[in-house]
Amino acid sequence: MKSLLFQGTTPLVEDESCGPGRVEVPINIRKDGRIYRFILRDKVTIEDPYLVLVKARAFAIRASEPFGGQPPSRSVRDFLIKSSLVI
Repeated sequence: MKSLLFQGTTPLVEDESCGPGRVEVPINIRKDGRIYRFILRDKVTIEDPYLVLVKARAFAIRASEPFGGQPPSRSVRDFLIKSSLVI
């Protein structure tokens, strides 16, 4: 998934770390009659923790289950914000 800055409607030049240089591997695990799907990535972007949180929240609403997730800690957010972001 590309950053929202690089959706084709901006004159910005796409950085290599935002594009095809990222490797993703899908993994499916079956436990207690459920299938848990994960995507392993070799690089982390700023959006990753929040996308996972939004998808988990949406699944809890759809399945009518209590949501047990927690937002990322401040240290994780600070690390992601300070990582290389090219605009």
